Amino acid sequence: MATKTKLPQEVICLSDDDNDDDNNSKNSISIPITIPIIKQQNSPTIVNSDIQNDTCETLNWTINNDDIIHVSELPSKYSDIFKKPFEIRCSAIRFGIVEFNVESDVVLMKEKEFHMKLTGGFLDNVNMKLAYSDVVAFYFSFQSQTPAAFIQVRSEFARLFDKYIPTSDEHGRGFDPNSKDERRRHIMFYLKSLTPDMEKIHTSTIYHFLKTKSPKMNVYCVSASRAQELYNLARYAKVSLPTPKKVPFTLNVNDLTPKTVGLNNNTIRFDLSSEDLLCLNEGEYLNDNIIDFYLQYIYYEKLSEEVRKRTYLFNSFFYTRLTQKGNSDNPNISAAERRYNRVKRWLRDVDLFSKDYLIVPINQNAHWYIVLIQNHNNVLTEGDLISDDEDLDFDDRLKSKKKKRSTRIIHRNNKHNDICNNSSSKTNIHSLELLDEADEVISNNDTPLKLNIELLVNSKNRSKSPAIIIFDSLRIASKIRVAATLREFLQLEYDHKKTLPIQSLGRKLFNIDTIPTIEAAVPQQRNYSDCGLYILQYIESFFFHCSSTNNYQSSSSSSSSTFSNWCEKNLMGSSKRKEILNVINQHIISKEE
Repeated sequence: MATKTKLPQEVICLSDDDNDDDNNSKNSISIPITIPIIKQQNSPTIVNSDIQNDTCETLNWTINNDDIIHVSELPSKYSDIFKKPFEIRCSAIRFGIVEFNVESDVVLMKEKEFHMKLTGGFLDNVNMKLAYSDVVAFYFSFQSQTPAAFIQVRSEFARLFDKYIPTSDEHGRGFDPNSKDERRRHIMFYLKSLTPDMEKIHTSTIYHFLKTKSPKMNVYCVSASRAQELYNLARYAKVSLPTPKKVPFTLNVNDLTPKTVGLNNNTIRFDLSSEDLLCLNEGEYLNDNIIDFYLQYIYYEKLSEEVRKRTYLFNSFFYTRLTQKGNSDNPNISAAERRYNRVKRWLRDVDLFSKDYLIVPINQNAHWYIVLIQNHNNVLTEGDLISDDEDLDFDDRLKSKKKKRSTRIIHRNNKHNDICNNSSSKTNIHSLELLDEADEVISNNDTPLKLNIELLVNSKNRSKSPAIIIFDSLRIASKIRVAATLREFLQLEYDHKKTLPIQSLGRKLFNIDTIPTIEAAVPQQRNYSDCGLYILQYIESFFFHCSSTNNYQSSSSSSSSTFSNWCEKNLMGSSKRKEILNVINQHIISKEE
């Protein structure tokens, strides 16, 4: 039988004075509170019987592998960040059903504890330290509708909290990890929304900081959907029934046999190897061959002939080639021209400006997302942008045109601009994201619009304005450089293929004012292997839901569903993987053909 041993004490200080460094202040009351640390022995039974239930989370709070988001390491040059306190941006904290504001919207992660200064409620100016040794689990997400962190603590801390901050009512303590009322069981940090750049930095730092300082703490960055479920549970006690454990989808031996499949009356052929097909197993990451095949399937067999004529589908290697430095690059031309030269032959016989939609699948840092450029031929011309200056004579208009161009568009053969851009990247925090060193346009002045996907696809209200729409199932990094690079490509493609009279003001301009970036608010993946499935479903859903004449070839039962609901339904479980396999089997070309 395990015996109790004398253990060191953990100290938590509650103070009614926000200046905890001034021990001589007459208005300061420092209350030292000691909590014995109860350590777990080799057996799974914890010594103190009062906290045996602390480690037994209900099924409602179980975190499965599918709920966990992989957190990348911070670059080595930021390793010193763990040597000093880190600020978590946090607007409020709930202890069970009791809520406090956070002074200066900051919770400090220190060497051994969270340090917070709380205001509001029935007590004001409370200094509180929550030791990492009292934290059993810490789940968090910046991606959920309500960014939040959920903290499970030991019962001793909650009893101590109630002793100095009474919260009991007729239903029990307002904050009690063992309560049957889900709203009373956890601490919840209301995290502040951050820019995509800072969000990635905070996610990595919080995760690795806590794992470093408290290895025994269960720390997880969870998916947006799971975080929202936890929020609803902690805030409103909305309980979801646990889902039965499913059997992973796995291909059999016949499914893995290499196949040649054909589309568009077999004029488009794909040779799919066993390795390609293996990607369809649950938990596997779709490769470029599967992505390209299924996008071509959507293009040729799901889109009507009318929509197909107005759509151009790039293959999955286009953006990689556009931004991949090579030995054949000409060092004597601008970076913009070097990028364009890598892909211009691919589009030799294509007029992109006769299309309404351009689809660009992109793979960066082992993650798929997809860009849809719409109505790019509707961008404003130089003449449109200086129409306010019609009272000037022609020479003055040309001067005005040149002035605007110098500030609003990318110049060809502008080496000085490339040098300035490259130098600015050295001090810009965006560089944290670009671990693959893609040769992209550096852009710091783009603020993407974040729009609900239902507004983007609604056929009655859909805008005809040009836009670069980003569909990303993780949204872990900013895509402003991607958008800037695609704008530059469009400008050079236009300038090379559209010959205009000298001194013409009809030149179309592709910049953040004429074709803005939109980050579509789309369903988010719940693991780190399904990104390829999501981009396929995004495009499939987009063309179905944005078609006012319902030219998209799909079952009528889907017509009343929203974009998000249809996405979730088709991505549920392994249904999308099975669907792709069925499409492949339906398009096998026999050896005789």
